[in-house]
Amino acid sequence: MTILPQPKKLKKTGGVVATAGLNIVLTMKCDSRIFKAAQKLANEIYEETGIDPVITKVLGTPAVDGNIVIDCLGKKNGEGYKLSARENGILITGDTLAGCFYGIQTLRQMLESCGEDIECCEIEDKPDMSYRGFYHDASRGRVPNLDGVFKMIDFLAYYKHNSYQLYIEHTFAFDEYKGIYKAFGYMTAEEIMQIDDYCYENFVDFVPSLSSFGHLFRLLESNKYKHLCELDGFEATKNPWHNFMLHHTINASDERSFDLVKSLINQYVPLFRSKYFNICCDETFDICNGKNAGKDKGELYLDFTLKIIDHLKSLGKTVMMWGDVVLNHPETMSRFPDDMVMLNWTYDANPVLENVEKFAEQRFGQIVCPGTSCWNQFCECVGYAEQNISKMVQKGGECKVMGMLNTSWGDYGAVCPMSCTLYGVVLGGALAWNRKTKVMCEKFDKAVSELVYGDASGETVKLIRKFDEYERTLCWSQYVNAMFDNRFATWGDTTMPTDATPFIENAKNCYELAEKFRRLPVQSELTVDLRTMAEGEAIINLRMARLIDGVTEIDEAKVESWIERYTESWLRDDKYGELDAVIAVIRGKKFDYKYLLTNA
Repeated sequence: MTILPQPKKLKKTGGVVATAGLNIVLTMKCDSRIFKAAQKLANEIYEETGIDPVITKVLGTPAVDGNIVIDCLGKKNGEGYKLSARENGILITGDTLAGCFYGIQTLRQMLESCGEDIECCEIEDKPDMSYRGFYHDASRGRVPNLDGVFKMIDFLAYYKHNSYQLYIEHTFAFDEYKGIYKAFGYMTAEEIMQIDDYCYENFVDFVPSLSSFGHLFRLLESNKYKHLCELDGFEATKNPWHNFMLHHTINASDERSFDLVKSLINQYVPLFRSKYFNICCDETFDICNGKNAGKDKGELYLDFTLKIIDHLKSLGKTVMMWGDVVLNHPETMSRFPDDMVMLNWTYDANPVLENVEKFAEQRFGQIVCPGTSCWNQFCECVGYAEQNISKMVQKGGECKVMGMLNTSWGDYGAVCPMSCTLYGVVLGGALAWNRKTKVMCEKFDKAVSELVYGDASGETVKLIRKFDEYERTLCWSQYVNAMFDNRFATWGDTTMPTDATPFIENAKNCYELAEKFRRLPVQSELTVDLRTMAEGEAIINLRMARLIDGVTEIDEAKVESWIERYTESWLRDDKYGELDAVIAVIRGKKFDYKYLLTNA
């Protein structure tokens, strides 16, 4: 049996239970959410067996014989469950409704792995971490549509995640962003409330996340609010996405800045059930470099963030915030309130684990935040991500942190679709649930290949690892920097390569990789997207070669065919966003950074 996350205790007892003909019986403590989960299970049993299970609800404890019984113990908290698969039926007992839900997800995976005849076994399971979240960038490049979000929530719930955040800058219909958000696609209050309801149905806490200090590019470049920017102006580099990332911190000493942030929060808070609110406040690069020059950066940062925290506390919310600036100003650390949660992010393959210890010494809560390493490239870098995720979660467990929030960013236009970052998502959830899960091994890769891609051979993940290898020769951000700024990196060694040969060879390898994805025995939109992205990687390698030698041939008709398929894939799960900007760069064309303010 292939089950992810790996259960804490699983004992095979011999024999099989035939799911064909079993009915589903809920006890009285099961609510509408368990009923909907049971419906999904029933549909999958029907697809496997051709027999449609009857779903009912009864008083008392029904007999297991001939049934799949789902019962709730009604404990006050916890997400544990027991699953007993016997030859005459199946019993799922959850400590709480959430436990019942996760027991159903396990049974769904057993059905997918075993087919209609499931191996008899006894499972006893519960998570190591109470918070198991995923962070979805909805501002840089891609703005997900409802279908894309619902699909992601289904995926998260299946692998026992229980929290979801959308990163919002300008991509919500705030009053202050009128005339800005319409240019690139945005989310409405109605959509956010629909997502909140869908998350609730799937035992996922939908936490609002709003940029409220740094990363306010579109707002502070607008004529209406540029007077609130820390900098009166900045020297723009040629790379538009680079400018978007680095500047536009709000003037923390101007009372009008807090009034503005307070207004954004007040419009956003009512749309969510969650008791949490993530105020972000990360990467305030420009603080005290302009209008507040000469002031103490740590003190000014602390003063402004405490105002935001106090306002949200007055609304009954528990504040989350990124911890990078606090780590840079350790003198402020002990002055943050103990009833908040610090989000400790780092994305290196060898993260600074001492920072987990530093936060663990404080009174406030902590969540470790690794990343899927999908940004700045066409497909997730699994070799890099698995090092980062596994080390951060392991250290978090040792320090008894609240949980894990696995991040997926959209730097440089979010060229990578969510469908090409799923290995890292599953990995994070698997480790947060069970820290003893063995990862970075063939067995885990094969399990992901089977459950996520329907490929029991394990070949799909092997190809994704090969994709990782090719992207180390050239990734999307390197190509973008080379095209716009004639530099091969954003930081560090920026020397442009002088030999086009490695990129020509890499393009050939990527086209061959795309063909291997096409020949996989199981085809789905996931494998089609992987093939498309491998072809995109080939195209930018050829563009890079031409930048170097000026003569490398590129079949532009082939490029246009790729753009058509890539556009179709993008619009399946996302709104238009910065698609035009990405396509322009794929075609080898430049655009000004002001394009990222409006596409008019």
